Amino acid sequence: MDPKRSHFVKLIDGHLMPVLGLGTAASEGVPKSKITEAFKVAIDVGFLHIDSAYVYENEEEVGKAIREKIADGTVKREDIFYTTKLWSTFFQPELV
Repeated sequence: MDPKRSHFVKLIDGHLMPVLGLGTAASEGVPKSKITEAFKVAIDVGFLHIDSAYVYENEEEVGKAIREKIADGTVKREDIFYTTKLWSTFFQPELV
């Protein structure tokens, strides 16, 4: 990551996380395969912070895109920030 090219926030552990995250919400009419392709392109153009939610029901497709971009050498795992929301119904430790 090049902090001169984008805006980052320094986390307590020293990592720099991009403040701009790309959301994973998609309209119901969007095929799941298009979600994978869209996030592969997003990573290609430099999005490293991906913001998701359980309710979007596309974790598998977004995860596939991330895994493929790591596997092909586009990014390293430590460069990707995947954030999500924890619903109040999932506070039990085994569900987190």
